[in-house]
Amino acid sequence: MSTIKAIALANNAGVMIVWLWDELISNCLGFSIRRIDVATGTKTVLSSRLVRFKGETSDATESDTDSHPIQGCKWFDGVDEGATVKYEIVPRIGKPGNLKDGTPIYTNEVTLGFDYGPYIKACFNRGHLVSTQWVAEKLPKLADGKPDPAALVEAIKDPNSEIAKLLGASLPTFTRLPYEDAKRIAGHVLALYYELSSPEMVEYLKANKDVWSMVLGNAGKDDATNAEAREALHAIGADVTDRMLPSSNLPHNKSAVLVGPDGKPVSWMLQSANPTMTGYYTQANHGIYITSAALAQHGVDYYERTKADCDDVQTQSAAYRKANAAVMPLVDIGDGTEVQAVFSPSSEVRSKPKVEKGQRTFPLLDLAASTKLVKERLLAAKQGVYFLAFYPGSPSFLDVATWLQKKKPNLFIRGAVSSAQALPKQQEGIEDDAFPDIQRLRQLGINASIESLLKSDHPTENEEVNAKPAVALFRPRKKTPAIIAASAFEEGWEDWHKELLKLPDAHAIIHSKVIVIDPFGDDPWLIGAASDNLGLKAGIANDETMLAIRGNKRLAQAYFVHIMDVYSHFMWRYLVNTGRSTFSGELSTTSAWQKKYLSGRAHDEYASWIEGIAG
Repeated sequence: MSTIKAIALANNAGVMIVWLWDELISNCLGFSIRRIDVATGTKTVLSSRLVRFKGETSDATESDTDSHPIQGCKWFDGVDEGATVKYEIVPRIGKPGNLKDGTPIYTNEVTLGFDYGPYIKACFNRGHLVSTQWVAEKLPKLADGKPDPAALVEAIKDPNSEIAKLLGASLPTFTRLPYEDAKRIAGHVLALYYELSSPEMVEYLKANKDVWSMVLGNAGKDDATNAEAREALHAIGADVTDRMLPSSNLPHNKSAVLVGPDGKPVSWMLQSANPTMTGYYTQANHGIYITSAALAQHGVDYYERTKADCDDVQTQSAAYRKANAAVMPLVDIGDGTEVQAVFSPSSEVRSKPKVEKGQRTFPLLDLAASTKLVKERLLAAKQGVYFLAFYPGSPSFLDVATWLQKKKPNLFIRGAVSSAQALPKQQEGIEDDAFPDIQRLRQLGINASIESLLKSDHPTENEEVNAKPAVALFRPRKKTPAIIAASAFEEGWEDWHKELLKLPDAHAIIHSKVIVIDPFGDDPWLIGAASDNLGLKAGIANDETMLAIRGNKRLAQAYFVHIMDVYSHFMWRYLVNTGRSTFSGELSTTSAWQKKYLSGRAHDEYASWIEGIAG
């Protein structure tokens, strides 16, 4: 008799359920998933868009996992924040239309919350779910059948709309916590922002102008992104210092430090999300809030020297860069979690060196404190490396990740980037067979776009991205994708709606910049978790903050869930869009579908997650 094992992992935005079984279950056509509310005992059969059995016809568009079970071993469930749940995983035995329960297995309990110990809170949105059938069905359609992006803009203007609540989760209000705490304790917030255009956030800041001071960077051509908010805040006498850097440098921080009424540091909010509508609702983003006087002091010091640097004749002065290059020591915040702050620009070099033909990129990563630290942590990885990134540029942590694929073949590596332009470039001397999807894309007749992706530099956050996203992948010598780019069903698929990938004037779909190392091992690390794009360009040219967090397994696994949610969402669309999916759109009517889940690399990786939790 087959043994089934199952786990559940959660953050505030959802739950990931994973299960495995060790031998073929006779006549099993999939698994039903039933959510159990621990407080009430209520059991709910999870629903999904109807995927028909082979040969089945129906006008229905929705079903549940009892009648159309999941032929796989991983699922993401959207659950209300604050709920405590567990799951019943049940093999469904028999034939289509006549399925019976097998022996169920139960996961551990999880709570969808924000607390990861007494001193750390983290929050994730669901901005990547813009490209879903649910959103596509909610929006009116254009003449070509695509969802109307103007209607999406209108929906997210109302934070209480159904779409805004799904996509934003609690992130828009979570990022106000330092300000709310400042009002509560008569404290003050020191903020560093790159983009500020959310009408809701601007009105909130105006209403609470006495509890904060801000260094506001310039974003967009001629400061188009921030001009309206900047003018409004100056007009009411708010304490705003303008930081206007040249286009080659970005004042890229998203930071808010709380100090008490005595001026002493209390806590520090760092986030990947800019306070814009896209940042809150239509990009994958997160925020982290850490209560620690010692750590927050580093945030205060960085704020003060950045503000002072705005008055310098040469912004990002040599003195400013030198101070940033001093990597702060790990700070024990009080529960065994250690946190290290890394600031940029942290190099005497002011522009990214040109990589010569045949030159190794690894030594260049030592030019900035941030990329050097990331490289060192990645090279020490033992179990797995999981990440999300916007545009790291080149060289970046991706050079290390792709090198590790070859040098540490047992290391599990999965990650997603915002567009094909952000994928690792083909290196001199590496043949096309190391880039299997390049061959596939050439077969599809889009050679020119591939060549441009391989040769072009990576755009910055406020530059237009013209290449069609989500069409390339990099994984040498392996069939299973490891690093993918975001995509949507922009042309539809089977009877599925066409989807939006992003708003027309948006540049990012994945905007989180985070790496989780060994989340199921004995020494988990969380790297990034703030503004830094994790590449040398950011470390040399931009105002940035990055964190390295050690020893908090629950936090690392919460970020892991965020990463895998985004990765899995876009993986499915990537496979369909490139014709690499073996799934025909129909469920198998025999138990043969199970074979690929009983062994292989994906099986071993999922087993490492299950054993990491069970252990």
